[in-house]
Amino acid sequence: MTTAAAVRTLSGPQVLRAKQLKALLNAPDRRTRRGRRDAALLAVLGCGGLRLGECCRLLVENVEMSGDTPQSPRQRGLAPSRVRLTTRTAKSRGLRFRTITLPGPAARLLRDHLSHSEPRLFVFEGRRHEALSTRQAGRIVKGYLRQIGCGWAHPHTLRHSYATILIHQSHDIWLTQKQLGHASVTTTNIYAHADPSDADRAATAIEEAMR
Repeated sequence: MTTAAAVRTLSGPQVLRAKQLKALLNAPDRRTRRGRRDAALLAVLGCGGLRLGECCRLLVENVEMSGDTPQSPRQRGLAPSRVRLTTRTAKSRGLRFRTITLPGPAARLLRDHLSHSEPRLFVFEGRRHEALSTRQAGRIVKGYLRQIGCGWAHPHTLRHSYATILIHQSHDIWLTQKQLGHASVTTTNIYAHADPSDADRAATAIEEAMR
């Protein structure tokens, strides 16, 4: 018997479209310290694909910007407009790290936050310079999602959205797996079916062949 859960997986997880993601990044008031932090938080989640916990635990020392240490081999090939993040993969046995490069628009939001707020240890701080908790971060993200009319979404939707955009733009499931930090490509494969337009194009091809 077909279950409701099985039906939902046929089209993959619900995701934000590129225009909605752009609207989300523009939602915070960046004239304020908190607004700049929130915009950077949304940028790292939506354009870096980090899990909420990974984002909250992100250290300042693990953010690399061109011009910081030009002699560093890790920065070779890093465009001035981009920022690299190194994060520990959550829910993994042992120490497993991955590197994420933020695209220009997201990198600018993170640079703006770091230059104005100058966090000490964690990129996203709460009170008393401690790491922002996942509960606090989740409330922040949900608030902005409601603000742009996407109240159905949740913080992990941003990771789903990143993965879906990446796999459909790059057509590279292995790259997507690596960027998400998935142990198996089977986990990543769900995003290959998340865009209904693929099914529509397939139907069009069959229809044209039958004419």
